[in-house]
Amino acid sequence: MIKNLSVALLIVIGLAACAPPAPMVRPDPPADPEIEEIRALVEAGRLDQAAAGWLDLADERPESEAGYRLNALELLIETGSHDAAWSLLGDIDDAALSARERQRLTLARVEIDLHRGELANAGWRLADLADTLPNDLEARRQDLEARLREQMERPALQALKAMEQAIFSGEFTPELGLALLIELPLADLERLQSEHRHRPELEPWLALATAARAHALDPDSLSSALDEWEAAYPLTGYSAEAARFWLALWRQTQPYPVRIGVILPGRSAMARVGSAVRDGMMSAWLEIPPERRPELLFRYIGDDHRDVISAWFDLREAGVDFLVGPLEREQVDALVDLPDPGLPVLLLNHPSQTGELGASGAFRAFALLPEDDAELAAAHALVSGHDQALVLHQNSDWGQRVAMSFTRLFELGGGRVLTSAEYSTRQVDHSALLEVLLELDRSEQRINRLARTLNQPVESEPQRRTDVDVVFLAARAEDGRQIRPQLRFFGAGDVPVLATSQVIAGAPDPARDGDLDGVILAMPPWFLDFTPQGQQRQRAARLYPHLDNPNLARLHAMGADAIALLPWLDAMAMDPALYLSGLTGRLRLGDGALVERDQPMIRLVQGRAELLTQ
Repeated sequence: MIKNLSVALLIVIGLAACAPPAPMVRPDPPADPEIEEIRALVEAGRLDQAAAGWLDLADERPESEAGYRLNALELLIETGSHDAAWSLLGDIDDAALSARERQRLTLARVEIDLHRGELANAGWRLADLADTLPNDLEARRQDLEARLREQMERPALQALKAMEQAIFSGEFTPELGLALLIELPLADLERLQSEHRHRPELEPWLALATAARAHALDPDSLSSALDEWEAAYPLTGYSAEAARFWLALWRQTQPYPVRIGVILPGRSAMARVGSAVRDGMMSAWLEIPPERRPELLFRYIGDDHRDVISAWFDLREAGVDFLVGPLEREQVDALVDLPDPGLPVLLLNHPSQTGELGASGAFRAFALLPEDDAELAAAHALVSGHDQALVLHQNSDWGQRVAMSFTRLFELGGGRVLTSAEYSTRQVDHSALLEVLLELDRSEQRINRLARTLNQPVESEPQRRTDVDVVFLAARAEDGRQIRPQLRFFGAGDVPVLATSQVIAGAPDPARDGDLDGVILAMPPWFLDFTPQGQQRQRAARLYPHLDNPNLARLHAMGADAIALLPWLDAMAMDPALYLSGLTGRLRLGDGALVERDQPMIRLVQGRAELLTQ
């Protein structure tokens, strides 16, 4: 038995000696520290630094230069530095790249072609790569192909292609360029201008269309923008005056609805309000060339919410294709509650729940809300660097709403409302309230404590708090003229005071508004005599006696702006940057449903309005 085991052991040993040796496992090559450092930058998201690292390495290692430059090129594209990437393309030697690297380079070229708008080049490069790529690069090719299809379907690129064909065929005129481009959204035009800055045959006309679109419905700003364009491109042979003439004709081609129904309040308490809005509408209607004037059908209703539904039904039966109104919020809510109004509607107030406007897509709303003025005041305070506010408001629902609007936006922007207080409209002297608001009472208490401690009188004046850097005043005109001097009396004359346009009764008047010196507010152009809109108000005052009432004057301007908006609402919904220079401010549809109103900021100086550039 032992002998057999010994023989078996010898056989195993012999076989093991005859077996091939075990393969040797070579250790991984040592990591390249410079490359690892660049990869760490990529992992950390510092792509621009990583790209610079690859370029430095390319200079140091000529044997791998092309591959390293390709790595840098891809990172530059990823960071959006397409101009730098395009410049780098000429430094890459295709012949020194591997087959896979050449495929990556072609995909990078496609990225740059898409950015520069050279879609034909991008198309043939992608077609050349079809069915040749490994899976990871094929996924990238398919993504680029989808982007190419998306860009080719864009109206902006279709218009650009038509303009290119006209230029190359010799049929191009500046008016043709404007006709092709002027109705494109401003963002699309700015993108085209950026992408084709390197093409001298296109650049002047893209710049012209961009300038024209940016100010299309603001004749005064448009005139200045066109003059600047002509100065920048004098060799085109096309004048700013010729562009102004063409654009004026283009504005006249935008159609109004054929028949417009208007719902206004008719009960006796609101009769003057309804008349002011109607007169404003009619004044704008008379400015329209007779051949373009729509038919206006007015309906005056009572205060029952069912009245607005009856008027809506009546006007639909009369064949109107657009509805303007109503004005009062309860009736606005009743109309918005309809599942489908069956025609587009421009409401003259906001509904209680503005989110409901987008449900049917038929409603848009235009209103003159003091809360909007308060938000403009808050934005101005923040932009001016103020972050510690006192808020003083009228003890009314109006005052509370205005104060809350200022506070909400001011705090959302990082500011802090230190104290908010309300004043009584029944009082003329607000000394006690202002002493508390400015903490003069605490200062006086400290003086008294010191006098008691020293057991002798202390000669000192109470000092106001020093942590406040702006005051917001939600006051109407008469109250504002009382409170502003009292703030100055209590040592706060150097603190900026912001308010809404209701702090003055209409247009600034030096004989009346001197006590409001230094107050800053947003003001409708309609009430600024140095603007074209203000001059229009002065001329209209001879025809409409109610314009001496500031509230009715606002409603008159609102009615005129409502008519002026109608041809442009759909275009504004497609282009948030498109605005109308109206009597009440710059009007735009920021969210597609609510008309936003931007107004110039002014400072009252000796009762006159001084325009602020900020």
